[in-house]
Formats: sequence, structure tokens, C-alpha cells
Amino acid sequence: MLLKNIVIGALMAIPALASANSLTETRERMAIEQQAIAYTVSQKWDKLDAMFQEYNTGFPTTSGGTHKLVIAWGGIYNLFSVDVSDNGISGVAKEWLKANPKSTGARLLQAMVFDAKAVNLRGEGAASTVDSDIWPKYKKLMIQEKEYLLKNRDIADKDVTWYQEMEMVARNLEDKELLYSTLEEASKKYPAYQNIYIEAMVARLPKWGGSPEEVEKIARMAAEKNKDQSGLSYYAYIWNNAIYYQPELMALLNKRQIVSWDDMLQGWRDRYKQFPSTRTLNNILISSCIARDKDSFVKADKMIQGETERDTWPQGLNYRECQQSFQ
Repeated sequence: MLLKNIVIGALMAIPALASANSLTETRERMAIEQQAIAYTVSQKWDKLDAMFQEYNTGFPTTSGGTHKLVIAWGGIYNLFSVDVSDNGISGVAKEWLKANPKSTGARLLQAMVFDAKAVNLRGEGAASTVDSDIWPKYKKLMIQEKEYLLKNRDIADKDVTWYQEMEMVARNLEDKELLYSTLEEASKKYPAYQNIYIEAMVARLPKWGGSPEEVEKIARMAAEKNKDQSGLSYYAYIWNNAIYYQPELMALLNKRQIVSWDDMLQGWRDRYKQFPSTRTLNNILISSCIARDKDSFVKADKMIQGETERDTWPQGLNYRECQQSFQ
């Protein structure tokens, strides 16, 4: 494969992992990404297929509660999608499909090629910065991905990522009906998979034409679907991600508008029972600081013992400043 030497160099730059007892969320994620990339680079397609099958069975998570499936897919997509030619993601998809035409993973990656090309065409800037002649081409790619996913709908019975991709397509086509119908079907088939709710929530953020009320609706839906096993954990998780993706939403939690702090705090308590990790404690600190709840902040701060994770904090919020504000 043409990218093999480049990718091997990238893998060698990843530091050695610590022992299992000291693994952080970041290191766990790195190990999953590294394995998925290594299988891809060495063209061990059977092992890559087996990896995705394993991660679709019961949806195993990291110690912090992140589904391993979304991490593995993210590792492959984020590395190879920077090049949409046959030297990059297109070439990987072709090689995988050539080796195993029926592979759900290979076909999903082929669907992601349309997304990668659309992102490459549009760029990362605000919509107002995109040339008007780009949008018809962008929309065409999204329609092509939608058609490809529908043609390969059998994937949805084997890999929940099919639904996530269709939600992303719905967002980019501004098709609200498609988004909610996809979420409804996915939540019936795979209610525990967090990222079907996350993808839908992102699509309905105010910056994408949605509203805080829709974020609340999706968070409540996620919590209701999982209340027997997880209490209000999903409610806290969805809103925490919403604030991370659009920090302006912090004002709602601060003012106790739309989002319920009582339910969010209970959600974090429920989540900590399942995932007693520094990642969960970081999220409690973030939410408590925004909500100006000194008691919950101080309790979590004592438990975390200084092991804060800077990358989890939303823009405009700082652990030290929060800590000092409660002294």
C-alpha cells in the first residue's frame, strides 16, 4: 500500500503503553486506534473484520465509557481521509473490498469515502466562507453516500455505524425527517450505543439549524431507552457532549434553562457507578463548574486527586479557574 511507510512512521511515534493498572482513557483509545491502523496498513482484512465484529457485539467500552467501535473507526478514518485519492482512503477501501467484497467494514469505509471527499471539497471553515459553486458538488456527494448506504442496508444488521453514517448524511443534506427516522430505528435496534444519540444531537445543535430543545429531546430519549441499566447516565453524557461541541450552551446549564442540573448530576452519579474513572470525574467537574455547584465540584475534585484531562474541557472553561472560583 502506498501509504504504508508513512503510516508505519506515525505508529512508531506513538509512545509505549503503560501497564493495565495505570492506563488512562487516552492510552486506551490510542491502543485501539493503533491496532485498527496496524491491521489496515498490513492489509490483515480478516483481523480487521473480526475486530469490528467484536466491537459490535455488546459494544465494549474503555474504562471511561467510550465505545471501542467508534474509536476504531475514528482511527482509520482520521488517518486516511486526509487524502481522498487512491493513495489514501479511496485506495484503502478498494483494497479491502477487493479482498472481501461482502465485508461490512469495507463497504462502510467505501461509504465514508463520499464523506471524506465532501469534507475535502468544502473545507473546515464556516459555511459563509465556502464558494457557492461548491455546494451543488457537496450535496451530490452526500446524495451518493445516501444511495450507497441504502443499497447496502444489510450492513445495518451487523454494524451500528451504518446508522451513524446515515445520520451524518441527514445532517449534511439538512434532512430532519431522515435524521429522526434513522435515530428512531437505530434506538430500537441498538438502544445502548451512545453514538447514535451523539450523532443525532450534533445534527440538531443550534449551529446546525437545530435548537436546545431538540438537544434536550434527544438526551431524554437516550436516557429513557437506557434507564433500567444506566439510570440518567445518558442524559448527562449527551448534554456534556452538546456543551463540548457548542460551548455557548453552557449558559443554559448555568441559568438552569432547558437542561436539568438535578438530572444531569444524578446522571453523572449513575455513570460513575458504571465507569469509576478519571474521565467521568472530569466530566463531573466540568458540569459542576458550569452549574456553579460547589458541593459536587469539591467532592469530585477530592476524588480525582489532580488527574484532570485538559482535552475534555470545553473551550472557555479551565480547571484551575473553576477550582479557584470555589475557594
